[in-house]
Amino acid sequence: MLDVQGLFSGYGRLPILRDVSLSLAPGEIVLVLGPNGVGKTTLLKSIAGFIRPSAGSVRLDGREILGRAPEEIAQKGLRFVFEGHRVFPELTVADNIRLGGMLSTKGEFETRSGRVLDLFPMLKQKYRQPARDLSGGQQQMLALSQAFVAKPRILLCDEPSLGLAQAVLPPIFELLSLWASEGTGILIVEQYVDVALPIATRGLVMENGAISLEGSSSELAADPRVRQIYLGLENDEDGSGA
Repeated sequence: MLDVQGLFSGYGRLPILRDVSLSLAPGEIVLVLGPNGVGKTTLLKSIAGFIRPSAGSVRLDGREILGRAPEEIAQKGLRFVFEGHRVFPELTVADNIRLGGMLSTKGEFETRSGRVLDLFPMLKQKYRQPARDLSGGQQQMLALSQAFVAKPRILLCDEPSLGLAQAVLPPIFELLSLWASEGTGILIVEQYVDVALPIATRGLVMENGAISLEGSSSELAADPRVRQIYLGLENDEDGSGA
């Protein structure tokens, strides 16, 4: 579905990404790991068209989309959920969700909006209230709900847990799992690795603007570096972490 090859990108003369290649298939959740400043967000923005890469290829369904405008890429079924709970604060919860379903049929919108409201009952309780009245966690749920009703084929999700308490994370990652089960390919940048890795199909570790390690979620969970740096687990000889 999505194929990225040899991507070089950055900001002006400041290079960030160096020869990054990855693929994303329908129904996959690919988790991008790495410390701050290694290019994870730059990678997502370059794929979505918000940054113009200097070299490489980004293909969607075999067609080149590198250099296309973000709105044109979005029309092809790719949705980017930014970090920081970006919603329309003056609009109600209901209107924010309706914006996501502008291109959906009435029946499809009602079905998908009903599913997210069942998953996030706090949004149903505040359905007629302005989005500015929501907590940070609720605004993140709203941003994801807005994207869900749009029914994208590819979701790029940047730090959905940013600034949130761990108690509000389970329904957010449950929605991502539901999304993938419907065939949506998801590329996610996330720091809460212990929550995100179990739902991921594969993972990529970025260092200094390049991919240094990749593997299945189980392989990464067993990798000594990932266990120590990202999962906060001490390693022992049998790899059990006990």
